[in-house]
Amino acid sequence: MAKQKIKIMLSSTVYNSKTEIEQIYATLTGYGYEVFCSHMGTVYNVPGKSPEESCLLAVEECDFFFGIIYPFYGSGITHAEFKRAIELNKPRGFLAHHDVAFARQLLHQFMFDTHGMKTGFALGKKTPVMDDLRVIDMYNDAVGDGLPLNKRLWAQEFYKYTLDGSAFVATQFANKNRFRADLENINSEDNE
Repeated sequence: MAKQKIKIMLSSTVYNSKTEIEQIYATLTGYGYEVFCSHMGTVYNVPGKSPEESCLLAVEECDFFFGIIYPFYGSGITHAEFKRAIELNKPRGFLAHHDVAFARQLLHQFMFDTHGMKTGFALGKKTPVMDDLRVIDMYNDAVGDGLPLNKRLWAQEFYKYTLDGSAFVATQFANKNRFRADLENINSEDNE
């Protein structure tokens, strides 16, 4: 009996990143995964439910959550997906655009006080580089900022997907047998 395809939720804002999302989607489906991606039309639109509700149900259904953090926040659905995956403790991984990681370091002193509390610092208006500082919140949520080091997750930084992001995707997902074994190991540890 053939094993079911691993279901990967590809979560990302779409603004300024359509081509990269399409490349990641093509790569993952080419490796043989079932990929839930709203931009590609592969998230089931539950009749009578909002797009956000349908996307959150896809997060619940997936075996692995793969979030891409771009410097454009969008409608907030992607952030809600990140939070839901974290709440469910889904096995997950992240790619983070260089501009988000850079802004996070640069603006930390303004966004947080000495006790790590948010200061209310905000962008005055959208810019061509970043539209909303909540993308930094997404990054912090993704990596588990503030948690002990052994509880944090990796967000692989990339500048241009074809140059320095695609190798990460290949390394993580090309060997389906290894990936399946790692997911099964995570799930067995969670059930102990």
